[in-house]
Amino acid sequence: MAHEPVTDWETDFDHTDDGWVADPYPIWDDLRAKCPVAHSDRYGGVWLPTRHDDVAAIASDTKHFSSRSIIVSEHRPPHELAPEGIAPPISSDPPFHMEARRMLLPAFSPQRVAKLEPSTRAYCDELIDAMRGRDIVDAAEEYAQHIPVRVIANMLGLPESDADKFRGFVHDVLEGVARPLEERAASFITLFQYLTEHIEDHRANPRDDLITFLLESEIDGQPLTEFHVARTIGLLLIAGIDTTWSAIGASIWHLAKTPSDLARLGAEPELLNTAVEEFLRA
Repeated sequence: MAHEPVTDWETDFDHTDDGWVADPYPIWDDLRAKCPVAHSDRYGGVWLPTRHDDVAAIASDTKHFSSRSIIVSEHRPPHELAPEGIAPPISSDPPFHMEARRMLLPAFSPQRVAKLEPSTRAYCDELIDAMRGRDIVDAAEEYAQHIPVRVIANMLGLPESDADKFRGFVHDVLEGVARPLEERAASFITLFQYLTEHIEDHRANPRDDLITFLLESEIDGQPLTEFHVARTIGLLLIAGIDTTWSAIGASIWHLAKTPSDLARLGAEPELLNTAVEEFLRA
C-alpha cells in the first residue's frame, strides 16, 4: 500500500518516504529547530520526538509510555501480549523487562563477545579480499550486510546457508511496514515457522549456542515458553542484523565523506576499541 509523498514533515511525516530514506538528516535538523516533536496521522497516528532529551525522557518514563509497539506500521501488536510484547525484552514493559533483559546478559558478556572476534575479523578480511582489484564496490551490499548475518547466525546456531532467508525476514518485518495486514501476517507466520523448526531441533540436539541457552534459561524460576524463545530469537535475528549492518554501512559512508575522521581513525585505531567497550557497557 503506497503512501502519498510527504509535503509537511511537521504534521505528516513518513519514515518510508523516498526523501527520508535517501537522507533523513536535514529533515531531523529542520524538525529540531521548528517542531521538535512532530506528528503524523499515518500508521494509525504517531509522534516523532527528535531531540535527545525528549527521547531519553520518554524512554525512562515507563508509567506513561509503553514499549509494546516498537515498529511504526499500519498494525499494532495486540495488548494481550503485554507486558512481554512481541519481541522480549525490547518490547517488554516493567517489571517483566528487567528480568527478561537480565536473563540475556550472560550470553552477551564481554568474554563471550571477545571469543567471536577472531572468526569475525577473518570473515571481514575474506569480504575485503573479494573486492580487491576493482575500481567500484558497493560497501553496503558486498560488505556491511554480510557481517551480522554470518555472526548472528553462528551465535544462534542457525545455518549460514540461510543468509538470504535472514535478509528476507529483515526486509519483510522492518521495511514492509506499509503492506496489507494479510501480507504482514503471512511474513510473520513464515518467520515463526522457521524459528519453531530450529527450536525443536535444538531441544532434541542441544549445543553451545544462543537457542540452546534460551531453552535452558528461566525467569522467576520458570523455564521460558517456546513462544518466548521464538520471539527473542526473532528479535536477535531481525534487529541484530538490521541495526548492525546499518551501523557498519553508515560508518563507512561517513568516513568516505569525512576524510579528516578517516585520517584520525587510521592514526588512532584504538578509537574503535573504545567505541566497542562503551557499546558493551551500555
